Amino acid sequence: MFLIKRNVEPFKGFWGCVGGFVETNETPQEALMREFKEETDLDVEVGEYISTRFEETHDRIKKILTYRIISVEGKVKLNGENQEYGWFSELPAKSICRYDEFLFKP
Repeated sequence: MFLIKRNVEPFKGFWGCVGGFVETNETPQEALMREFKEETDLDVEVGEYISTRFEETHDRIKKILTYRIISVEGKVKLNGENQEYGWFSELPAKSICRYDEFLFKP
């Protein structure tokens, strides 16, 4: 699992997945490819849909869609939103959510 450590609020100093909002006239898969490029400078190919979960924040309820990344090209270059990245086989301390609950299913 590829995670990035946030450098800005909300969740500064916590590990999370690459993600963001879907823009007008953009599919969720296109949004994920764009966000990967913006946050890590990586070009990714988005694969199968994994799951949906809902996350309630102070001002809204967000619908979170999860997809498998099937190929990655390039070298990681983080933008200012993130301070560190890593590949994990187990969930690291200070994670934004329990990613292992929906990513490590057989």
